[in-house]
Amino acid sequence: MSVGINLGCWGSVFAVPSSVVDEHIKIASPQQLKILLFLLRNAGKSYTHKEIGDLLLIHEDDVKDSIRFWVDREVLCENGAELAPSDNKKEISSEPPVKKEEKKPKTVVSRPQKPDIITAAQRVSADENLRHTLAEVESALSKPLSSGDTSTIVMLYDTLGLPAEVIIMLVNYCVSIGKSNMRAIERIGIQWSDAGVYTIEAADNRIMQSRRSSMNFNRVSSVFGLKNIGSPTARQLVYVDRWIDEWHFSDEMLRSAYEACVDNTGQMKLQYINKILERWHKAGISSPDEIEKLDKKPQKKKPSETSFDLDELDKIQ
Repeated sequence: MSVGINLGCWGSVFAVPSSVVDEHIKIASPQQLKILLFLLRNAGKSYTHKEIGDLLLIHEDDVKDSIRFWVDREVLCENGAELAPSDNKKEISSEPPVKKEEKKPKTVVSRPQKPDIITAAQRVSADENLRHTLAEVESALSKPLSSGDTSTIVMLYDTLGLPAEVIIMLVNYCVSIGKSNMRAIERIGIQWSDAGVYTIEAADNRIMQSRRSSMNFNRVSSVFGLKNIGSPTARQLVYVDRWIDEWHFSDEMLRSAYEACVDNTGQMKLQYINKILERWHKAGISSPDEIEKLDKKPQKKKPSETSFDLDELDKIQ
């Protein structure tokens, strides 16, 4: 007679990190937990976001947002196109914690938390102004909003406190600059909130400044002879706005600084160019002729050296 134990469903189990229950279960939505369990159960298999959505009856965009939720909280990590368990030692260690000298907690900067689809739907149902906002957003994007898109707009409206009219201006602006995907709208919306853009006037000023900065960047790129450089970074926009709007340098002066940088470093470095222009601005130089005159002034340097300290500039490379 053989003896065995029928474990039933317990015969096939998989591990779930303890932090999911200890730290995140209170804030994770049902669909975020569902997607995490699916991924953990099917470890080693490969699925697209759409395939996961089809299997779980969840919109593809919501699948992406849910995975990002767990990546942001270091439960999962991204290795190229693959997901893997986060290399978090405290989750897998069986040893009791060792007391160490107290340190300040690490500050983690993350995106504002979006409501789950059920909460978002309840908010839309209860707020006529929000429903009108969503209808205007759909019209601006020329497509119906997914549940994930709706959650993003509700987050901008409720969590970040952007008024309906500002959200509509935000979406129309994003469409006008070719960034009509919801991730771009969310990112720029967070920037507006951080900058205190809560009125139509403030939004209008923000849009005008953004367009002005874009024009400045295109002008500098043209002067430098740059092509196919993509979207400017925030730091690049700070530089070009300073050179044109604050220091009022002409195209000739911008080109002179660019050439000086390339001649001395062998490449274009905006920080290096900024240092050159800063010195010229402080010296009151506004034309290439004045640069020549400055170079010819008696100074304790070799005749071949320019009027700015190249050794010091080299430190900022």
